[in-house]
Amino acid sequence: MGKEICFIRSGSVKTIDSFFHGLHEYFSKEFEHLFFVNVSNVFTSKFIVDFDDDNAHCALPANFTYVVPKSLSDFKRFLRLHDLVVVCYFSETWPDWWIHHYLRKYSIPLVYIHTHSTMGKFLYNRSNKKPVFVRLWSKAKFIYSRLLRYMAINYFLHDVDTLFISQRNKAEKIRNSIKGRYKKSEVVITNSRFYDSFLLNNYSVSRDYVVFLDSMLPYHGDQFRFGFQPINKELYYKSLNRVLDIIKSILGKEVVICLHPKYNEENLQRDFGERKVIKHLTDEFVAKAELVLFHDSSAVNSAIFYRKNVIQLIGSQFNDFIKKNCAVYQEVFSFSTLDIYECDVSEIRKAIEASKIDEEEYVSFLSNYLITSGEEGVSASSQICRHIGLKYGISRKEEDQISKRRDG
Repeated sequence: MGKEICFIRSGSVKTIDSFFHGLHEYFSKEFEHLFFVNVSNVFTSKFIVDFDDDNAHCALPANFTYVVPKSLSDFKRFLRLHDLVVVCYFSETWPDWWIHHYLRKYSIPLVYIHTHSTMGKFLYNRSNKKPVFVRLWSKAKFIYSRLLRYMAINYFLHDVDTLFISQRNKAEKIRNSIKGRYKKSEVVITNSRFYDSFLLNNYSVSRDYVVFLDSMLPYHGDQFRFGFQPINKELYYKSLNRVLDIIKSILGKEVVICLHPKYNEENLQRDFGERKVIKHLTDEFVAKAELVLFHDSSAVNSAIFYRKNVIQLIGSQFNDFIKKNCAVYQEVFSFSTLDIYECDVSEIRKAIEASKIDEEEYVSFLSNYLITSGEEGVSASSQICRHIGLKYGISRKEEDQISKRRDG
C-alpha cells in the first residue's frame, strides 16, 4: 500500500473554516481513502477546548475514516501502522508540540496550507510614555516569547515538508531562508482560498444595495493586545451611521451591514439600530452592491472580484493601529476616502461621484493576491490535491479507474 493522506486536528484549533470543509470534499472526490484524526483526547490539547466529535464526524465525506485516539499509545500505534502524509490542523504552540515530536520521530511528511492572502499589517505600540514597569514587563515577555520560539523550532516542531501559500512575497522570503523549519521545504504558490469561494459560488451581479463591510473596529481584539487605547465606541457608531444615512439618501439604496463573523449580535440594536444586517453572506451581498464601503476588511476582495465601486471610510479619531491597517489598502488602491468624523454632505456626494473602477489596479490585485499561481479558473483545492498526489505518489481515483480498465 502507498502513502495515505491524514488530516490531524487538535483541540487547539477551535474551528475549521469553509475553505477547509471544501478541501475535504475535493480530497474525497480525488482520492479513494483518507483519514481525519482528532487527537483532542490525547495529552494536553484536550484541556484547551471542548471538541464535538459527533459534529466533526458528520461533516466529513463518506470515504474519510474518522479516528479518535484515546491515549498516546493509540496515537503512536496509528502512526506506525500507516505510511502517512499529514495535513496540519494543529498549532505550533506548546499544547501541540507533542504532535510535532512524534511526526518528526516517525519521519512523517508534514504539509502546511497557508492560502489566506491578506493585506493587513499589525502595528505594535512602542510608546515610551508607558510606565517603566509596563515597559520592562513587555520586554521580558518579548524575550520569553523569542526564547520559547527558539526552543520550539530547534527541539520540538517538525520541519514542514510542503508549504502551500498564496502570498508571493512571503513565498520568496521562505524560499530564500537558510535556517528555520522551512529551509528544506518545498514552497508551492497556489491561488487563494478566496478564489475558491468565488469559483464555487459565482453569485449573480446586480446593483441593489449599498454594502458596508463591518470590521468591528471598537471591539477589535488586536488593538488591545498591542497596547492601543480603543476608539470611542459611541462616537464611532454615531459618526458611521450618520454617513450611512447620507449615502442612503443620495443613492436611494438600502444600506446592508455585512457583519464581521465574530461580531456579538447582542449589540446590534445599540450599534446599528434597525438597519438590515447579514452574517456569513458577505460575498453574495457584495455581488448585489452598487457601492461597497469598508475600513480594512479582507472581504473587499469580493468587491474587486465583482468589479464594484468602493469607498474607504477612514477616521481622524481612529487610533494608530487602525489608521495603519487602513493605510495598507491605500498603498494598492486609489479608492475614494471619507473621514466619518468630519465629512459633510457635499464631501460624501463628491466621493460617491469620484468612486470608480481602476481596471489596472483591480487586475493587478487579482494576480498578486487572489489568482497568484497564474492559473485562472483553477481552484487552490485542485492545485493542492494535484501536487500532493504527484509528489507523494498517491494515486487519484481517476488514475485508479484508468488502471483498472487497462488491467481488465
